[in-house]
Amino acid sequence: MKYDISFIGLGKLGLPLATNLAIYGRKVLAIDLNEFLLEQLNKKVAPWIEPSLQENIDRAADRITYTNSYDQVADSKTTIILVNTPSVERDGSFSNEYVINSLKSTCEALVKSDKTGHNFVLSSTVMPGSIQNEFIPLIEDITGWKLGKEFNFSYVPDFVAIGNVINDFRDPDFFLVGANTDEVAQDTFQLYSCMLKLAPPTSRVNLQEAELAKVALNAYITTKISFANYLGMLAEKLPNVNVDNVTEAIGQDRRIGTRYFKAGAPYGGTCFPRDTWAFLKVSNKVGMFAEQMAANEKINNDTLNWIASKLGSNPIVGLVGLGFKPGTSVTTEGLAEKLLKMGMLKDKEVIVYDKFADSFNNLSQDIDQVVTLATDLENLLEVVDTVILCNGDSVYDYKKIPSDINVIDPWRIL
Repeated sequence: MKYDISFIGLGKLGLPLATNLAIYGRKVLAIDLNEFLLEQLNKKVAPWIEPSLQENIDRAADRITYTNSYDQVADSKTTIILVNTPSVERDGSFSNEYVINSLKSTCEALVKSDKTGHNFVLSSTVMPGSIQNEFIPLIEDITGWKLGKEFNFSYVPDFVAIGNVINDFRDPDFFLVGANTDEVAQDTFQLYSCMLKLAPPTSRVNLQEAELAKVALNAYITTKISFANYLGMLAEKLPNVNVDNVTEAIGQDRRIGTRYFKAGAPYGGTCFPRDTWAFLKVSNKVGMFAEQMAANEKINNDTLNWIASKLGSNPIVGLVGLGFKPGTSVTTEGLAEKLLKMGMLKDKEVIVYDKFADSFNNLSQDIDQVVTLATDLENLLEVVDTVILCNGDSVYDYKKIPSDINVIDPWRIL
């Protein structure tokens, strides 16, 4: 075969994974419909900021082909799909539109080629039941093939974090694969194994179990974050209690651990909020109500209100750190974006600063407020009355903040 893998979806997770696989031995046909993205990649230019992404693009160049055409997918035996599955208006579910379109185009190209037999691997986050109820019937309808005979299907959900995507793919805590048979699961693991630094613990489950595991893991992490934030609000009301001393102490218990256990801003980003909503949706669909997930959402909103309550009457507010966490320009559901989207600063003049130049442009289009971008931290501090340290990134020199400015510091940096 000309290619080992056809890879569909070169977004913030797909491109790092596709280039990882190419660097470590797989010949990859990389497909995306975004013309500007393809233009950048064919120039060997990283289209966004992500640690080691530019290096990956350079190192993968001889083993990866970027294209918008599906014509050559039949020149591989396996297609990996990692496209966006947007949340549907906060009702909890995900839209499978891009997955379905990718499968249709792949199947049509396979039928046109007259080649029989293919392995489909999905990595996009989907609602439990999507593979069995939508994707497999779609493949069978277009190709006339049968699962387990002419084609196989695996689900390999990603468990990676923006800002550390490339290393997380190479060195995962564990490798989860759902497949229609154990043999297919093993073959899929072998396909990915070339890029793995070590042999991680591997869980082989069925397709539905893998779908649920993906959203359940993130929903569990939001429970941990919410509990830490609740402790933070509680500690503030108790005399002589520093919440960091409490969380650091009990985090030493191996049953709890210290990761994702620091009181601060509400959880945000591209995965935690939406996977929590999805877990609620799945529960409601079968007549259950995930009280813990609803509590997580309430605590998340309470944390946001708690931070906003410290604003006071000062008319000019500065937001420092627009990314939803340190080290990223992705602003989705971050503290800064939440405050602006929820209208909590609507009666304020707002000035923002972030070390990443593209963070400002990444802010949600749903923000109905004029926001001014400062040229640097000093420029912001010259004019604001209140400053909110939104993501706690240590790159900023917070010692420059004058003593007469009201500082809202949910991370207790100062």
